[in-house]
Amino acid sequence: MVAFIARIKTNKMIQVALTAIMCVIVLALAYFFIRTPIMKYQEKLKAEFTLSQDKLKEAEELIRRFPNPQKASEEIEKKAEELKEMGATSRQIPRLIQLLALPANKLNATVISIKPRQDIPLGAEILPPGVNKVYIELILSGSYQAIAEYTKALSELPNTFIIERLTMEKTDTSQESVAAEKPFNKTAEQEEKLVAALLISTFTVVEI
Repeated sequence: MVAFIARIKTNKMIQVALTAIMCVIVLALAYFFIRTPIMKYQEKLKAEFTLSQDKLKEAEELIRRFPNPQKASEEIEKKAEELKEMGATSRQIPRLIQLLALPANKLNATVISIKPRQDIPLGAEILPPGVNKVYIELILSGSYQAIAEYTKALSELPNTFIIERLTMEKTDTSQESVAAEKPFNKTAEQEEKLVAALLISTFTVVEI
């Protein structure tokens, strides 16, 4: 009887031990399968947090550089528009120069130089969007009559050209030749060579 009772106790202890082992195994498996997704999720959260922190730092740096983002954006857009208009204007200048040189060839006047002037401020003049004012300096030589006819011919060109400034001076060679060949008279005065410097303005339109 004692042996039977001892056997029962032993079986119970074995069952308890097996149960405990099974519980430990179940808990270990549960911990492994539950902990792994949790760890991955934690790592994902850490990565997202780090990324958000980096973006926040970048945003703070941009704010320091541009205290007024709206104003900075407007300035950038304005600068881009100016560059666009400058590019469009520079493409039209060769055609304008050709137009200005054409009447001189027909009127027996010699073009000494012709070039755009970008160092002249526009002043307080307000132009419509997409319209630029261009200054061109033209120096030519010829008789007084040829220069006068050239200034008149400018108004007949396709573009609107405005003479902002006109200065004329006699050439030394002309004075010497006139004095040596014949006394001063009206014919010699008309044939006398002059050098004229014209500052001409016109407008260009940006093609949209």
